Amino acid sequence: MKKYKALYKGMYDDLKDAEMMIKYAYEIKEHEEDEHLANELAKYAQYRLEHFLDFHKIFESEVEKEKDEKETVAHCMWEETHKMMQEWYAKIKHKIEKY
Repeated sequence: MKKYKALYKGMYDDLKDAEMMIKYAYEIKEHEEDEHLANELAKYAQYRLEHFLDFHKIFESEVEKEKDEKETVAHCMWEETHKMMQEWYAKIKHKIEKY
C-alpha cells in the first residue's frame, strides 16, 4: 500500500504546486514586477503538470496489475480520486495554456 500512497501524494503535490506556481506567475506578470520570473514560474508549473502525468501513468499501471482482484484499496482509492485529479489537471493546464 505504501507505493499507492507515495504515488498519490506525488500526483497531489504536482497538481498543488503547479496550481500555486501558475497563480504566482499570473500575479507577478499582472503587477509588472518581473516578467522573466513570471515566465520561469509558468515553465515550472508546466513541468510539474507533466510530472503529474508520469506518476499518473505509473499509478494506473500498478492498479492494472490488480485487475483480477475484486475490491482492492487501490481500486477504491483510484475511483474516488481519479475524476477529481483529472478535473484539477485540466483546470491548471488551461491556466498555463492561457498564460
